[in-house]
Amino acid sequence: MLELEIQLSAGKALEECRRRGLVVASERRLAGPDGGRHWHLHMPGRPGTLEVSERGGKVWLKVHPLRDAGWANQLARDISKGFRV
Repeated sequence: MLELEIQLSAGKALEECRRRGLVVASERRLAGPDGGRHWHLHMPGRPGTLEVSERGGKVWLKVHPLRDAGWANQLARDISKGFRV
């Protein structure tokens, strides 16, 4: 599993994903008292999922091994360049 913590707000991370052609497929609150959020993003017409999560002021991108579909890992790495913690 690829997981990259980044130094962007969740809003900026989602904006960057949208700029690269991804759309939000789902959004939910993370379990726990701090009210974190979690999004699944997809490339329209293609399989694969990039996840964006934020909790306690930290934001990270995640790609599960079976959800890469040939694009998600590389896109997560590209987005995180220059924004890694």
